[in-house]
Amino acid sequence: MRGGIFGTFFVFLVLLVSLAFGMKHDLVVDEDTRPLFKIETFGFEVGGIIDLKVAHFKVSNFKASQERAGFVLRKASSESNAQSDLESIIESDQCIFEMLSEDEDFSFELTQDDWKSWEQRVEIDDGQQGMYSLVFARCAPELHRKVSFELIGDIYNPGPNYLSAGDRPLPGLYFCFFVAFLCISAVWLYLLRLPVAQRGQVHAVHYLMLLTLVLKVSCLFCESVRYHMISEVGAPGFWSMLFYVLSTLKGILLFTVIMLVGSGWSLLKSTLNDKEKRIILIVLTLQVFDHIALIILEETAPGSQGWLTWRDLLHLVDIICCCAILFPIIWSIKKLRDASMTGSGIKAAKAIERLQLFRTFYVVVVVYIYCTRIIVFLVAATVPFQLEWLSTFITEASTLAFYVFTGYKFRPSPDSVL
Repeated sequence: MRGGIFGTFFVFLVLLVSLAFGMKHDLVVDEDTRPLFKIETFGFEVGGIIDLKVAHFKVSNFKASQERAGFVLRKASSESNAQSDLESIIESDQCIFEMLSEDEDFSFELTQDDWKSWEQRVEIDDGQQGMYSLVFARCAPELHRKVSFELIGDIYNPGPNYLSAGDRPLPGLYFCFFVAFLCISAVWLYLLRLPVAQRGQVHAVHYLMLLTLVLKVSCLFCESVRYHMISEVGAPGFWSMLFYVLSTLKGILLFTVIMLVGSGWSLLKSTLNDKEKRIILIVLTLQVFDHIALIILEETAPGSQGWLTWRDLLHLVDIICCCAILFPIIWSIKKLRDASMTGSGIKAAKAIERLQLFRTFYVVVVVYIYCTRIIVFLVAATVPFQLEWLSTFITEASTLAFYVFTGYKFRPSPDSVL
């Protein structure tokens, strides 16, 4: 039954990701009541271009003499600054068209002749480079209105390079980490293939760790090629679908391995108890739903209704899953503590060694979760637009350090405490 459920989700995932559109933006707004919302954020270099085409623009209860609506390209220092700026405008009930800087912002207020279709092209000159948010605004009338339109946006930097200025290093960055993870995968495979006398006993979880490494290496390679394709042609093509499938499998397997190692399965014991099985099933189910929802969100324009709410909700679900995987480690620590207190001689000494190891593993998992789920979120929101790649670097560097630590501490070894 469980296999059928996950099989259904996998098929749905493959069908879903085949709909990915890439970095060229196509947003359809249907009867939206929001007076102000962000469509996209992009870091422009000198010579950057934004081409906008609006079609089928319609406002309910339309009265030409009263309407005041259009688009704004508003400059900001960071992602969080852009979001807080829009929130303050909404809370103060101000009209964004009256708050623009003539030197930094661009306004595309629609006239009566533009309602059906409209095109605009902007080139970023020297001194204007920076992070810009493309915003739709409707300032008048104050009465309830529903807005519908289709927006096609072609946004790129000189080259043309369709990556935001802060994302330019990503293809090379992902490839460097691909090489690093490939190397540690080769080392791990070498350890597993050593003679038994040299390597000690190899457990089932060690092969799962190898499979996790293989999926991680595959994801990094796909991500490197995917961003290269986006930078060149504005769309990832087949690589996006492949990355999403591999990323989902890797994420699920990584959570599984952490929980199995933390519970001591195949290292200290051959079976899982009912509590551990329930935790694993709940976490894996949540991870499947979370990854599918994240893919949908990734391929949906940020200007869509509820986008920010869903992003924050899915981020919260991921953190909950991360907290849940700590329970098997805590239970293992408790059992080892009891064994160290009730045992004697060599048995007690070995229990104390294992206790110290699992305590260290608990701390490392907490640090890993904090770095990859919280720190990177704050960094991505606050760094200047040229340094947006830092959040990716922190994520991958933390993951590399975590994999190396876990592999070293839980490696097959003749003198291992396990």
